[in-house]
Amino acid sequence: MSDSADPMPRALTTKGEARRLRLLEVASQLLLELGYAQTSIQRIVQQAGGSAATAYQLFGSKEGMLAAVLQFELDNMRAAVFLKAPPGQAVGPALQQLAVRLLTYAVQPKSAALHRLLVSECHRMPQLAASLQHAVDTQVHAPLEQCLRAACEQGELKIDDPRQAALTLGNLINGIAFHARLVGGYADGPPAEALATCRYGVDTLLRAYQV
Repeated sequence: MSDSADPMPRALTTKGEARRLRLLEVASQLLLELGYAQTSIQRIVQQAGGSAATAYQLFGSKEGMLAAVLQFELDNMRAAVFLKAPPGQAVGPALQQLAVRLLTYAVQPKSAALHRLLVSECHRMPQLAASLQHAVDTQVHAPLEQCLRAACEQGELKIDDPRQAALTLGNLINGIAFHARLVGGYADGPPAEALATCRYGVDTLLRAYQV
């Protein structure tokens, strides 16, 4: 069977969803360990169990599986980073904590490896690049914008364009994580200088928009 088989969307049973998640977990592991070229649908299925036909029905192709892995990892990131702030917490501490969690996630070795994988493949997969842009926008920038809009509604900040402010903060954190991606990530979290830069950036944004 080729990697270009058409997907067959269908509602998943509980068992089917468990199978899908298992395939994504194994695909993520193998793609990061072996790279895209050396990872096949058949190899993923051999390790995860099930059938290649099911994998093609769920993801359509190897490229579709890579896009699903990206979404899977960003879903995990959002659950770990964008925690609900305690009632009454001021925007300053809440935004600082959120930014540090986002940076900590971005510099993990697994996150660094995923970033390198995507950079190496997106230039020849325009559809994957579009999926990446959409996923980052919905899983990173949109929650940041929601946080800033909430602060404006509570009268803590006054921002003329919360979306652009969220993009600025997201791009700042992405830039701070750049060195970690070059060296394979930091298993123990961001170094002190990176944390200081992150906190300074958030403080600068808060000062610019404080009421």
